[in-house]
Amino acid sequence: MARETKGNGQEDTGPHSIVDSIKALCAFNARADLDTEKRLLLFLQSWWSRTYNRPLKDPLLKTYTVEELLYEFYDRIERKKAEEEQEEASEFKKEDDKDKAAQDWAEQEEQRELNAMKSEATAELVDPTKDPQNVAWMEEQIKKAKEIHGDSFGEDIEETFDT
Repeated sequence: MARETKGNGQEDTGPHSIVDSIKALCAFNARADLDTEKRLLLFLQSWWSRTYNRPLKDPLLKTYTVEELLYEFYDRIERKKAEEEQEEASEFKKEDDKDKAAQDWAEQEEQRELNAMKSEATAELVDPTKDPQNVAWMEEQIKKAKEIHGDSFGEDIEETFDT
């Protein structure tokens, strides 16, 4: 590390070395308000250097104006925001699609159940008096009752059940 010499040929042994001075300058620049065009340019050049992994002395960087660097800076920020918004919108759309699919499925199930209930309700009703098993059972009951109560039992019963 080279040391500076005073005008009389003696070395400067003060508390600040060149490294300390550069650290202090970098710390100041990193925290400085961007209230002047020079500070803004230094900030944007540093950003460009980090973003594109190029040195601060890159000849290409020196060709940029403050406006061009500022445009690149904000363009990159806005494009990232736009990507995030699109991803978020895509995620919302996927969730909406899932919800709609679940709702459609539930509606289809409800419709099936409703149709099944309608089918059961509209199914042909079987008249129990015309069911052969029921008729046979009734005739057997009347036969047993005639044996117990006499042959005249059930003479007054109408078998058509239409009245």
